Amino acid sequence: MSSLSPPTINSSTPNAIDNVIDISKTIVTFTDGTQEIHTRPLHLTTLLSHPSLNNNELVGIMVNGRVYSTNASINVGLANVVPVFLNSYEGFSIYRRSLVMVFATAAYMTYGTKFGVTVEHHVNNGYCINKYDGKEFTEEECNTIKHKMEELINRNKEIKEVVLSHAEAINYFTKTNRKMTLSLLKSTNNEEIKCSYLEGFMTLFVRPLLGRTGILKDFNLILGTDKTGMMLLFPQQNKPIPKTIREIETKKIIENYKTSNKVAQAVGIECIGDLNKRIIKGDKTTIMMMENRQDMEIAQIAEDAIEKIKTRGVKLISIAGPSASGKTTFSKKLGVQLKLRGITPVVLSTDDYYKHRVDSPKDENGNYDFECLEALRLDDLNDTLTRLFRGEEVHPYVFDFVSGKYSLIQDKVLKLPPNGVIVMEGLHGIDEALTPAIPREQKYYIFIAPLTQLNIDEYNFIGNQVLRFYRRIVRDYLTRNYTASHTLKSWFNVAKGEEKYIFPFVDQADKIWNSSMDYEIAAIYPYVLPLLKTVPVDDPNYNMARNLLDTLELFMPVDDHLIGSTSLIREFIGGSVFE
Repeated sequence: MSSLSPPTINSSTPNAIDNVIDISKTIVTFTDGTQEIHTRPLHLTTLLSHPSLNNNELVGIMVNGRVYSTNASINVGLANVVPVFLNSYEGFSIYRRSLVMVFATAAYMTYGTKFGVTVEHHVNNGYCINKYDGKEFTEEECNTIKHKMEELINRNKEIKEVVLSHAEAINYFTKTNRKMTLSLLKSTNNEEIKCSYLEGFMTLFVRPLLGRTGILKDFNLILGTDKTGMMLLFPQQNKPIPKTIREIETKKIIENYKTSNKVAQAVGIECIGDLNKRIIKGDKTTIMMMENRQDMEIAQIAEDAIEKIKTRGVKLISIAGPSASGKTTFSKKLGVQLKLRGITPVVLSTDDYYKHRVDSPKDENGNYDFECLEALRLDDLNDTLTRLFRGEEVHPYVFDFVSGKYSLIQDKVLKLPPNGVIVMEGLHGIDEALTPAIPREQKYYIFIAPLTQLNIDEYNFIGNQVLRFYRRIVRDYLTRNYTASHTLKSWFNVAKGEEKYIFPFVDQADKIWNSSMDYEIAAIYPYVLPLLKTVPVDDPNYNMARNLLDTLELFMPVDDHLIGSTSLIREFIGGSVFE
C-alpha cells in the first residue's frame, strides 16, 4: 500500500489554508476601521472600552446589521460593529423596553402576584398600564412601584439574557401568574425560550434591552384620570416628560383603546396566544365577529354624522389618518352607510390636490416633502368645496403619481345634491388649515388609525406602526411593485410627517375609529413574510425587517379565503370590491 503524499500547493493559486475558517476567533471591525481579534464566543462587554463604544449614551450594539444588548454574546467569525446611541430610533426603543422591564420587576418585587398588570398601548410619550381585573390603582401603589423603580435604577442592576427549557418556562410563568405569556408558549413548540432577567424576575425576550439599568434616569409613573390605569412616561425627542395626566395629549385615543379592550375581553382574544388557539381550532366565527363589529361601528358613525348634518348643517365629512390606516376603504364603506340612510356622498381625495411634483416644497435635506400642508393646492381645494357647497357643477381634479402632475377630468362632473354631503379623505383631513374657507360647524372630522390592542405577553404589545408596516409593504408591492426595502427606507419620512401634521390634531376629531382587527396580522402573514425575507443583510433597514419577521412568526397564519371582498384588509392584500 502506498503512502499518501502531501498535496502540492500551486503558488499561483490562493493558499488552501486561507480557505479554512478559524472557528475559535472573532475578528471585530469598528466604525473607525480599526480591528480586534477575540476568542469565541465574544461577550460584547469586552468591546465597551473601544473609543467608538465608550460613550455614556450607548444603549446597544449593532453587529452585522442586527441590534444586541451591550452584554449579549455573539458567536461569528466576522463582526462589523456599530454603536447604537440613545438619540437614535432603535436607541429610544431600547430605552422604552428596558423601562418596562424595570417597571415589571418593581411591581413584582413590591406586590408579587397580588395583582397582575399589563402594558397595553403606546400613547404620546407613554405606555398605558392596567390591572388584569380592571380594578383601580391606588396612589400608594403607583408611588410604591415608582420608588422601587428608582431604587433599581440607582443601583445600576444588570439585565441579563437567559435561556430556559420549554418546561422550565411553563413552570416559572405558571408560578408568577403570567396568563398571556403561558397562552403564547402553549401555542408554540420551541424547545428553548429566551428570557430577560432582572433581580430574579423574568419576562419573555422580545427585543434587546439595556445591559444595565443606570441610564434610565428620565421617566415618570402617574395615575390615569379615572385611576383604572397608570401611565409610564419616557423621553421623546423634543418633548419633555409630562408631570401630570392633564399634560398628555390624545385623551380621545386612550378612550378608544379602552373601548377596544372591552371588545377584546368580550370576544376572548387579548393576546397572540388566544388568537393562535382559535386559529389552530379552525374557528371561523372570530373573523365574522370582527368584520361585523367594524361594519356596525361604521354604521354608528354614519348615524352620528347624519345627526350633525341635521343639527349643525354639516356638509363636509373630512377623514384623516396616518399612512396605511385604511382611509380609502373606510370612506367608501361610510358612503354606503350614508346612502342607506338617504344621504348622497360626493367623494373627494386631497391626494388629487397635490402640486406638480416639480413645484413641491423640499425639506431641510433637499428632498421633496409630500407630507406638509404646503404640498397641496389649498386654493383649488377650497374653491372646489365652496362651489360644491353653492350647488355648482365642478370638474374634479386627478393627480397622476407616475408623472407627478395633476389635471382636470373634463368628462366628469361633480355636484352636491340637496340631500348630499362631501366625504373627503387625506393626510391633513382634521387640520383646520386645510379648509379655512369652510366654517368649523359645517365640518365633521373623523380620525382613523389601526389602534392595535393585541398583546404579545403582559409587558409587550403589537405597536400601531407594526401593523401599518405590514399593510404598506404588501400594498406597495402589489400596486407599485416596490420592494420591502424601498418601503422601509421611505417610512421614516412618512412617520416624521405624521408626527408633525396629523397626531397633534387628533383631539379635534368628532370621532376616532380603530381600523385594526385582531386577526389581521395572521391574515397578512403569507403575503408579507416572503417580502420581508427579500431584505438583504447589508440593507440599512435589515434590523427593522428582522424585527418585523420575528413578530410575524409569533402568529399562526389564516387562510385568506375566509376574508370577504368588502373587508378593509382587502385594501392591502388585494381583491377589494372597492378597488
